[in-house]
Amino acid sequence: MTSGTTKLSPAVIVDAAIRIADARGLTGLSMRRVADELGVGAMSLYRHVADKEALLLAMSEEVTQRYPYPYDDAPSWQERVRIAVDVDWELYQRHPWVVLAYSSPRLSYGEASLECLDWLSAGFLELGVGIERATDMALTVWSFVHGVALMAVGDQLIDDQVRGESEVSSSVRLSDVIAGRSDAAVPEHLARLAGRPDAAHLLDPRARLDAGIGYLCAGFGAAAR
Repeated sequence: MTSGTTKLSPAVIVDAAIRIADARGLTGLSMRRVADELGVGAMSLYRHVADKEALLLAMSEEVTQRYPYPYDDAPSWQERVRIAVDVDWELYQRHPWVVLAYSSPRLSYGEASLECLDWLSAGFLELGVGIERATDMALTVWSFVHGVALMAVGDQLIDDQVRGESEVSSSVRLSDVIAGRSDAAVPEHLARLAGRPDAAHLLDPRARLDAGIGYLCAGFGAAAR
């Protein structure tokens, strides 16, 4: 907890809220908890932040600014995609709550995000497409990274909501299929994955992300011809 002598400002409040969300997730974030973290009364926060939604918007904008794209560089569109994937994946790993926040258009397209989108979209113009199509390609990359990140942190997010309830153990999982230890019936083609060491990457979110981005980039190039 910060000392009660803390001088409040939007930046101080947002920084405290990010620390709480990192530790407790969005379900553990409240104006009261932020106030307790800063050692102040909850009502004093509202002089600087209108409400919790405004706080979430400011938090999303702040973490985006902490993970900027290299705006002064102008690499190829393929390199821009690689950079964007690396930066965004690191952001999602460091701040898992952002995966949920970015699921809302109200929280995902602030000024910092638009700067990122502009830089990524500009790369696709090399393919000879217009800005609308280039932006569509950039948003497709973002959507794919976000989707894989959501799956990567899904267990953690679910645990936060239903911890203590029954274990999910009766269903056949892909990990069991690949390991060849499923006693239940496995669909014909998936059964061929059993015991294959080269199938292990299917369980690695980052490996799936990189493979999927490769497919997308091949599709972008083909679609622009």
